[in-house]
Amino acid sequence: MYIKLISVLVILGCFCRISVAEELIQAPAAIHISSTVSDGKLSIPEIIATAKENGIKVIIFTDHAMVKWEYGLWPLRKIIKKTVERNSISTYGIKRYLREIEDAQKKNPDLVLIPALESAPFYYWSGNPFKNNLKLHNWHKHILVIGLGKAEDYKNIPSVSNGNSLYLRFRIWLLWPILTLLAGVFCLRKRQFGYKDLQGRSLGPYSLKWRIFGIVVIIFSLLFLFNNFPFAEFKFDQYHGEQGVGPYQNLVDYVNNKGGLTFWAHPEAEYIKRIGRVEVETREYSDYLLDTSDYSGFAVFTEGYKIGRPGNIWDSVLKQYCLGERKSPVWAISELDFDVTGDLAEYIKGLRTVILVPSLTREAVLEALGHGRMYVVRGKPGLVLDKFVIHDSLSDVNVTMGDKIELSGNPVVKMGGHFPDKRSKRVKINLIRNGVVTKTFEVMSPFEIDYQDDYFDKGKKIYYRIEIRYAGGILATNPVFVKFGN
Repeated sequence: MYIKLISVLVILGCFCRISVAEELIQAPAAIHISSTVSDGKLSIPEIIATAKENGIKVIIFTDHAMVKWEYGLWPLRKIIKKTVERNSISTYGIKRYLREIEDAQKKNPDLVLIPALESAPFYYWSGNPFKNNLKLHNWHKHILVIGLGKAEDYKNIPSVSNGNSLYLRFRIWLLWPILTLLAGVFCLRKRQFGYKDLQGRSLGPYSLKWRIFGIVVIIFSLLFLFNNFPFAEFKFDQYHGEQGVGPYQNLVDYVNNKGGLTFWAHPEAEYIKRIGRVEVETREYSDYLLDTSDYSGFAVFTEGYKIGRPGNIWDSVLKQYCLGERKSPVWAISELDFDVTGDLAEYIKGLRTVILVPSLTREAVLEALGHGRMYVVRGKPGLVLDKFVIHDSLSDVNVTMGDKIELSGNPVVKMGGHFPDKRSKRVKINLIRNGVVTKTFEVMSPFEIDYQDDYFDKGKKIYYRIEIRYAGGILATNPVFVKFGN
């Protein structure tokens, strides 16, 4: 497979073609950017202009779906409460958000613009506001949701912040205030004594004490009736402590049912900060990649590089897939996580995802993201990966990242790369097989390597991926899967 240079992009590298079973274009992508729709400092047109100037071909906007926290006092949590809500897709208007990106796409046919969202499915409270130890947990455990097709899908994103999205079932016992309401009405009709005239009419005066008591009962009954609406049980709420991975798996399952993709955002990041009288705390959550299933992937590099290191969590998950313990692999992307701080141009130059697509269309980009046909680069200028394929010498077939191949002989790994400024630099290439660095190459760029691995295990499924390090940067590919024939 050889890459034919089409055009040089400033700093980012190139927009090029790669030949495997079909010609694939390398499309640099900027993923996880917030605009002024939510907590970003740049408008959608400003983001597009900056990305375009820096050679980006795909922009995935991930404004926050909803930014809303609520704390209520028991037992009337829905009445005696404080709510804080900030800019989000929900407050901006879902249809307005989608329409604005659609209009921008029409004005920029040379780019692929994809509306997406960042979701915080769950948070919970601990402590007490009256003891000055109220703490908000897990608000910054985020998942990127990409590829939803309808405004209704956005509207019903399941999260604690999103009203009735976690509705589970109707609970008739929550209608109990109706009984006390009727009792209160009965109290209003109580008299001091039960004297009746010859026609059977009650003539005794109404009891003032019973009337006051009845009014109090009615008021409290109405309060609790309103508080209990919509008389339902919900899957999760913010008042019953840590719920583990349940709320996040619930979101992943919802998005899968809608045909979308889910990527764990900044799983290695911690957020601990005091805002006013509230402590906000989110611990790093890389272990959630092991404990959840059927998600599309995760963001690598942004906050450290623990998950993607050879033999760490990513490799554990990939090996589970090879052993049949997971239905699908897990892919790596890079995320800018750009909002109000920093310079977007510098973010783009230093970190990007390069997606391999047969054509520059929304459908092709989403299909490639869902099948792992991309690699990630950190550093500037970023290395351009000309090829990474597994070659079958018997059938003369090459497969690249995200693909699978069945072999009856030893795998041949083909790799190549260069820097866009054409300078020769030393690079260190780690060939990783099933989580173990099986071979290391130290070469000068541009480079082209054909390596026949002597590994063969009948009937076994394995994977290869590569990690390339160089001064000021690192590149990581998604895996290629190999099944050895019997």
